[in-house]
Amino acid sequence: MQRFAIIGDADDKRNDPKHPYPFDPKVDVAKAREAARLLGTALASKGHGLIVYDANFIEAEVVAAYVAARPEASDRGVPIEIRQPSTGSPAVLFAQERSHPALFNRVAVASNSWDVSFYRSLADADGLVLIGGARSTAIAGQVAIGARVPVLALLKTGGSAETVWRTIVPGVDLPSGNEHARMADDPGDAAAARWVELLETQRQRRYAVETGPIVWHAVVAAVLFVLALAAGLGSHLLVAALPAVLAKALLFASTLSAGVAGAAIRMVFERRYGSGPLVPPSMAITVALGMMAGALAGLLYLVAQPGDLELAGVTGLRLVALITVVATIGGLTAEAVFRKLLGIDVLRTGGLAAGSGTGKP
Repeated sequence: MQRFAIIGDADDKRNDPKHPYPFDPKVDVAKAREAARLLGTALASKGHGLIVYDANFIEAEVVAAYVAARPEASDRGVPIEIRQPSTGSPAVLFAQERSHPALFNRVAVASNSWDVSFYRSLADADGLVLIGGARSTAIAGQVAIGARVPVLALLKTGGSAETVWRTIVPGVDLPSGNEHARMADDPGDAAAARWVELLETQRQRRYAVETGPIVWHAVVAAVLFVLALAAGLGSHLLVAALPAVLAKALLFASTLSAGVAGAAIRMVFERRYGSGPLVPPSMAITVALGMMAGALAGLLYLVAQPGDLELAGVTGLRLVALITVVATIGGLTAEAVFRKLLGIDVLRTGGLAAGSGTGKP
């Protein structure tokens, strides 16, 4: 069962600038409540679950519509999960908890802070629904965007949901351009159905990116790194049985393989921790950049070594190990390698440029 966190508020009193915690921008209370009711019904009809927090906020509207549309318990688990601190103020019950207790499950976090239970829950949600709201809604929305968690920020409800909507960059962040535009629709039955589909599509896209091309990159990285080690060690272990030129060629081949392995594993690392591009580059681009960066880094290291290239003995083993490490790091930091090379002044033209200043302006 997919669970979507409902976050926001639509209290007309908070539209007053003199309120201690005013909305900025203001919340369209009528549209926010209508959107909440429609989403509650749409999520229930699709069999999704909810993560909610406090009956004093907008989730109360969503829960009421959800229970009305789906009053029976699910055979896949309790559909409505309530997150709360384990200590502190007594929990405010949702009205439907008394009439339909089987639909609710309260999960207490070992803290007396509402913020802790709230923000920790975001990692467990399959997506976030933002309706109106203020500061906590804005922070939750930015966390979701940065972590590429599916997000539905309803522009027409105002408040921080509007603010988050305006910060989404389609194609760079998880939502597409069409999905971003659909978040600006006025509340309605058809719009609510599209909003739920939008959350489902974002989740599928996120899963596909994390388990499709990235898995392939990881497999390629592992295989090529093993080949790089085999080629490098082979140039050392077989140096007596192979012609010197062939042994050195084997060592050079290890730099190519290690560079590609480094470039591929970097993409895996970035996607794993949400810091890379939404769509990873093709394997052909990864191979080309990694191969060139690994070879250049390895060659630069070899050129810097004094004397003849010795692959035998302990000295040769150390050289092979260092070359493999340098080439792999070259692939990991391909853009730094190329930027460094582009900055090298091969002809030392600085003096010529300085001398040209003697002419007329």
